[in-house]
Amino acid sequence: MRSVASCAPALIGCQEGAPSEAESAAWGAMGQPAKVLQLFKTLHRTRQQVFKNDKRALEAARVKINEEFKKHKNETSPEKIKEMMKLGSDVELLLRTAVIQGIHTDHDTLQLVPRKDLLTENVPYCDAPTQKQ
Repeated sequence: MRSVASCAPALIGCQEGAPSEAESAAWGAMGQPAKVLQLFKTLHRTRQQVFKNDKRALEAARVKINEEFKKHKNETSPEKIKEMMKLGSDVELLLRTAVIQGIHTDHDTLQLVPRKDLLTENVPYCDAPTQKQ
């Protein structure tokens, strides 16, 4: 069996037969570092948008994102990496679509500050149902 490292210098120069399953998985995972880095950057951009003007939340989210990525930086299993990438993407989507900032105006009052991308046009309510044809 040829090693993945033997093909690393030049993809076009490696002609020693068909790759094994393990080699195919390793080559498929070669794009993983770029995808992980892209997710890392996307999470930080989303954090900056969602928690804008809230220094405490910005710092807490920054620390948590960095902590989770550092904790798993030596992971090599493609399945585990894929699972964690899915979780990170889900967290980013949840932050972007479900989190709204609130500002305490009184001891018992919150003023919500929705981002423009969360505001959607309301569809007018129609009391009379339409007939399906």
